[in-house]
Amino acid sequence: MRPRLKRRRGFSLIESLAAFAILALVLSQLLNGVSGGVRNESRADFLVRAARQGASQLDALGADGQIPTGETTGTYSDGLLWRLVVRPGKTVKGVTGAPIGMTFHATLFIERASGYGDNFVLSTVKLVTMEERGQ
Repeated sequence: MRPRLKRRRGFSLIESLAAFAILALVLSQLLNGVSGGVRNESRADFLVRAARQGASQLDALGADGQIPTGETTGTYSDGLLWRLVVRPGKTVKGVTGAPIGMTFHATLFIERASGYGDNFVLSTVKLVTMEERGQ
């Protein structure tokens, strides 16, 4: 009689490959979730910076009484690009029918210089009296 061979204990090659495939799927989903969180944090940071700087710029518009119409562009100190479009609106008339002021519609477009496609738009209407305009 031949002696019986001892059975080896452990995992077969197929079982090991299946385990590695499952592990790879789980890790890819985990990394996808983490990278999505990083993208969301980056977008939130951009929106906060753009909102603060843009609101400040629009608040200062016309502070000296003059509102320049047309289109102007520039860059904030942190690298965000901005484009301001100001269009004259309607003349506001008083009770007597005489003009007492004028409206201006300002739209501010802010985007990243890096080209990620993030953009932010703020819009406001400013009212300037004829006294403030020097008329």
